[in-house]
Formats: sequence, structure tokens, C-alpha cells
Amino acid sequence: MSVQTGFDVEINLVDALLLLLKREQASLIKVDVDTMEALLNEKAQVLQDLSTATQDRYKTVSSLGFAADEHGLANWLAGQDASTQQSWARFNALVDQAKELNRLNGILINKHFNRNQNVLNTLGRSSSNQFYGPNGQSSSGSGLYNTQA
Repeated sequence: MSVQTGFDVEINLVDALLLLLKREQASLIKVDVDTMEALLNEKAQVLQDLSTATQDRYKTVSSLGFAADEHGLANWLAGQDASTQQSWARFNALVDQAKELNRLNGILINKHFNRNQNVLNTLGRSSSNQFYGPNGQSSSGSGLYNTQA
């Protein structure tokens, strides 16, 4: 596979990831847990495919006599035509969009987590401080019942 073809594959994968991240964001806003859970497997597969494509890119660049890393890729790109350089620039722009969407989704997830934690903390305080004794009267304390009737 050529590096240019690899860029096209990676661009398609990042496009797919962007769609998944947008769907994830919509489900986070709606608090649609079922959709969020379903998206996890899809995202994991796309990320795995993207990782494989990146490794393939480095192998291809290495087979052309360049280092199998970002520095080698940059050296290879310096000698390529405008179309190839534009593909690389498009790929990087899409990756930046994906990073930003992922960051925003992380903020939404943290907000949900904090809200849920506050609710759990509130429930924990109220349930541990209020008990009804055998006489039906509420009492507070660490035991289940107030032994003073």
C-alpha cells in the first residue's frame, strides 16, 4: 500500500470516528445510556483500525528508506506533491477535530459523573442519618434502631 492510499484509509477512519463522537455527544446530552454503551464497541474497533493503519503507514515510510516515525514521515512528505501534502493536512485537521470532540465529550461525562456522585452522596447522608425505630419515630444515629423507646 502506498502512503497516499494509507492517508485515504486513515482519513476515512477518522471521519468514522468523528461521526461516532458526534453520536456519543448527542447521547450524552440526552443521557441515553444504551446508545452510549453501544457506541463503545464501535469506537474501540475504529480506534484499533486507526492504530493498525498508522502502523502500516510507518512500515511503508520505512520501506521507502525513512525512519518509521513522525520525523521520517515529515522527511518523506517534504519530497511529495501538493496533493499528498494536502491529504496529510486534511488527516491532521480531522484528528484535531476528533480530539476536540473527545475533550468535550469528556467534559460531559465528568458533569454526569459529578452530578451522579452528588446524588449518591446526598442519598448516603440521608439514609445513614435517618432511621425509624420500633415505635415508628425517626431517630438519627449509627444503629438501625434507637434503643430508647
